[in-house]
Amino acid sequence: MRKKQKRDMYAPEEFDETEELVSRSQMKRDMHALQQLGVDLAALGDRVVKEANLPPEVEKALLLIKKLKKHEARRRHLQYVGKLMRTFDTTHVQEMVEAAKLGHEVKTEEFHRVEQMRDALVAGDDDLLQELFEAHPEEGQRIRQLTLGARRAKAKGKPPKDSRALFKLLRSLPEEEK
Repeated sequence: MRKKQKRDMYAPEEFDETEELVSRSQMKRDMHALQQLGVDLAALGDRVVKEANLPPEVEKALLLIKKLKKHEARRRHLQYVGKLMRTFDTTHVQEMVEAAKLGHEVKTEEFHRVEQMRDALVAGDDDLLQELFEAHPEEGQRIRQLTLGARRAKAKGKPPKDSRALFKLLRSLPEEEK
């Protein structure tokens, strides 16, 4: 009879289903990401936190973030928030934060677009002025007055009062026709 050797005792099939271990560094990155997610959610406001359907202790901890001013107390509390955030699925929280950031980007893009339109009008783009006049007959005369006033103020070096009023008027126009 053949003697059993050490290599016969090792069966690699037994170890195929081992769990992948997460490194300490990855665990810390995940922890910091959850802390930042909590801070971002708290920054959206108390009403959003209350409507997020979070567990009560997480909601209470997120509402407390704004009240803490001392650095060390805030740091410890954020660690606590990160610990609480690990106890439930945070995908809907991430979606809420991303949607809020996207909404802010859209508002910023709209602001820049209106600002560029106003600058073009003040710089002397009469074709754009005519387009706006035709697209908005009820506001066309006011747009023309403010544009000419802003051009005169710019030429004389006066404060941009008409330019600001023109910007407000352009922002108030219906979105689809700007």
